[in-house]
This record gives sequence, C-alpha cells and structure tokens, in this order.
Amino acid sequence: MAVTVISVILLIGCVLNGAVVLVILIKQQDTALREFAVLGLFCSLLCLLSYNTGLTTPDFYAKITALKFEYLGKVFVNPLLLLMVLRFYESRISPLIQGLIFSIPVTVLVLVFTCEQNRLYYSGLSLSEEGLLQIQPGPFYYVFMCYNTILSLTCLGFCLYHRAGLRKREKQNNSILLAACLIPFLSLLIYLAGLSHGFDISNIGIMLSALLISYSIFRYGLLNKEEMLQSMTTGLIFLDNDNHLIYANRAAKQMIPLLGSRNSYTIDFGQLCEPEFAAVEIGETSYQRKITDWSSGEGQHGKLLTFEDITEIRARLNLDAMTGLLNHAAFYPMLDELMDKSKQTHSPLTVSIADIDSFKNINDTYGHASGDRILITLSDILQETCGSLGDVFRYGGEEFAVIFQCDLKTAEHTMQSALEKFSSEKFEFMTHQVTFSYGSAQYDRSENSVMLFDRADRIMYSRKKAFHEREYAEAEKTRTGS
Repeated sequence: MAVTVISVILLIGCVLNGAVVLVILIKQQDTALREFAVLGLFCSLLCLLSYNTGLTTPDFYAKITALKFEYLGKVFVNPLLLLMVLRFYESRISPLIQGLIFSIPVTVLVLVFTCEQNRLYYSGLSLSEEGLLQIQPGPFYYVFMCYNTILSLTCLGFCLYHRAGLRKREKQNNSILLAACLIPFLSLLIYLAGLSHGFDISNIGIMLSALLISYSIFRYGLLNKEEMLQSMTTGLIFLDNDNHLIYANRAAKQMIPLLGSRNSYTIDFGQLCEPEFAAVEIGETSYQRKITDWSSGEGQHGKLLTFEDITEIRARLNLDAMTGLLNHAAFYPMLDELMDKSKQTHSPLTVSIADIDSFKNINDTYGHASGDRILITLSDILQETCGSLGDVFRYGGEEFAVIFQCDLKTAEHTMQSALEKFSSEKFEFMTHQVTFSYGSAQYDRSENSVMLFDRADRIMYSRKKAFHEREYAEAEKTRTGS
C-alpha cells in the first residue's frame, strides 16, 4: 500500500514537472536564469521517474539500473542551485572553482554506475522484505553527503546574508530560495535518519524545490533580471516615487558603487536627479543622464535614470571634421584643466594663436576647395611641429591655437619653425607663398583662460597688422615703380 501511495505521488510530481517545463519553454520567460529552472526541473523529473521505476519493478537488477539513472539527476541538483543563487545575487566564481564544484558529482556518477565492480559508494545492496532497495553506504557515500550539506548551507548562508538589504518583493523571492535550499536538505536528513520507513523522500524534496522556483518565476518574477539589461553599457536605475532604488543594472553599479551596497534599497537617491548629475565623468568615460517616468501594472511608478556612455560621441563633437584637430568646443575646457595643473605644479603653460594671412583673398581668388587644402596643410604642419609639446586646435575658420606645456621662448621658437615649414609649401594653384601670423602668451597664474587667450590673440593681430602694412607698402612700391 505504501509503495502505491509513494508511486502516485511520484507520478503526480512527474506530471507537474513536465507541465512546468513545457510552460517555461513555450512562454519563453524573459529570465536570465531560465536555463537553471529548466535544468532543475529536468533533474527532478529524472529522479522521480527513475525512483518510481525502482519502486514498482520487482527485479533486483532493474532496481539498481533505475538507481543509477536516478543519480544522473540527483547529483547535479545542489550544484545547479548554488550557481543559480550566486548568479541571482550577481556574484561570480572562477571557472576553476566551478569545475571543482562539479568534480564530486561526476565522481559519484562514475562510482554509482560501476557499483557492481567497486565498494566505494555502496558497500552493499539488497532487498528488504517489502521489496525496497536497501543500501549499505561506502566511504564516498559519506563524502557526498558532506558535500551536499556544505552546498546547502552555503546557499542558505548566501540567501540570509543578502536578506537584510532586500525590499518586500525581493524578500518574497529570497524566502522561496531559502525554502528551495532547505526542503531537499531536510528530506535527505529524514531519509538518512530512517524516519521515512525506507522510502527515499529526498527525491520528493528535490521535486518540491524545483516547483517552488518555477512558481516564483511566474508569480514573483524570480530571476527576472534580463541578460540584455545586465550586459548593456548604458546604466539603468529604476527609482520609486520616494527615490528609493528598485533596480540597477551592472553598468549603473560600476558607475555608482553605492547602488550595489547591502542597504542600497533604503537610501534616498533623489540627488541623482539633480542638475549636477546631468553629465558624469568617471575616469576617461563620459555619461549623459536622461530621466523618464515609468509605471507598472501593479500601481508602482517612479523615475528611470539612464546614464549613456557618450565618450565616443563627445570625442567626435570635439574634433574638427575637416582637419581632424580638436575644435573650439574642446579648447577652453582643456585650457582650464591645464591652467589648474600649472598652478598646482608651477609648470609653464603657453598659448599660441595662428591665423593665415590674407585667407579671405585666397578663398575669393582661388575658391574654397583650394582654401581647404591650405587649411589641411597648415593643420598637418602644426600637429607635426607642435604636437609633441602641446595640443593643437582649429579654433575657427583660418585661426588655429596651440596649448604648449612649455615656456614662452620654446613656444615662440616652435611656432616660428612651423611658419617656416608652412611658408615653404608650394601650391600649384598659387604663384606666391602662403604665411600665417602668430602670437603667444605665457600663463602668469593670475588670469583666467579668456584673458590668457586674448593676450595671445592681441599679439597675433599686432603682427598680422604689421604684415598687412608691409604687404601694402610693397604693393604700393610695385604700383608706382619706385
């Protein structure tokens, strides 16, 4: 009678397991760990079917064969549960440790499938008067029991450790994980203590654990942390109406480590919505924040903060499309930064401004395409000549700027070298050489960036004025023939 009752329970469990597997596969739940749920249910199904076969068949050797296939599912339940718990709480372990975790189950499988040839796992197998398979444990049987105990306690400890920092909804999932860890462990203890009258109810415990996890997938969204969200480079932060954290993906936690702390769900993150967080610089990476409202079908609502990596976009916006040099938008932020550095380290800093002489006449006479060729040539020469001492910018139009991290004398000498190279360039569409005027000013640690630029700019224009006066005088001399 008892065998019949247990057999019915096992068959009901098989139907439930199979139905849940089908529902998960058909509905394709958006869960990052759906494969763990399916594998756990498959292991449970294999245990139930094999154990039921072992109970109902009268043949002794058929019972041993059923026992072997039962272990195919049983040995992997706890390792899968541990990996699922670790992954749920976004903890990682090395492939080496994962290999060690699975080494004992694999060893157990080998010993069980060769139990007729060795006595390491089962020192003896026999039939009781009720027709139940009786086992006499071998030394590795106790090793495997200790292994399962350690894994179960590790899962329990991990869930309890994270419980304090969880909100109500997350605690429901946490409670299910705790139960899923405890039930197989307790059912195994009951069986080993001889309280189940020879029936291995640990298989029923495995079934209940797998069904609990499956229930949580559908009811509470257990494991509902999509891989797509976790792998995104955009930081995602969901806040409720009180600015408390609901969810943050991996990128957001890397940007703001406080989001990953144990008490993160009790912290007011309203400051992240303030204007000073509209743009965030972390190392060499730039993020732009956007805020949108969100709501759920359960009546929850709040704000979604997205922090998008705009490093590459920003870099492109700071580059002049034609010459490839840094542009006007990048000039003052970099100059301010280098001025602060110069003030702290007492290192020299000089700004030089260069402007192509009579460039409007060149464009009007030879066309803008020819003017572009001249601009590109000058940008290449400035980068080649000055790039090792500072940063070169196309400030605007035909005007260029260089921020030298050296003194005035070195900067002026370098700019003169660049002028000599540029003026020696031959353009086939022109009959005369092209030159530029330049001016330089060294930072005196008492002025701001605009004042420093203006001082260099005035020197450049004074030299340009002298150039045009010479040019006019030479033209007059040629016209009058004197």
